[in-house]
Amino acid sequence: MIGLRIFAKWVMIVGLCLMFLSAGIYKLIGHQETTLAFQALGFPHWFQVVIGLGEVLGGLGLLMKKYARYAAYTLAVIMLGATITLLLRGDMTTVAIPFVLLLVFLLIGRQSGSKKQPNNATPI
Repeated sequence: MIGLRIFAKWVMIVGLCLMFLSAGIYKLIGHQETTLAFQALGFPHWFQVVIGLGEVLGGLGLLMKKYARYAAYTLAVIMLGATITLLLRGDMTTVAIPFVLLLVFLLIGRQSGSKKQPNNATPI
């Protein structure tokens, strides 16, 4: 049972990594649709690059145990910004996607940062 749980966790992590790697790369290379979307939202080009870099580094960081917590929280901040942006624009149809991802990244960050104590240890 534990093996299946670990496998499912890694499938999710790798899927999120690939999703944010591709989204970040599109932003970094200045893909036309992505650039037009950022312009339509009123963001400058440098902001697209910053978000793209955060997505690429965050996606890669999810795969590294040492950096998974920071990567998850970085991606959570990006998803918070996306959620707020969509809410301010009145886009209620797609706001659920970044909001759910925000919650997922908060959970990943929380789980990545928790240290398991031995059963006989008492917290200080």
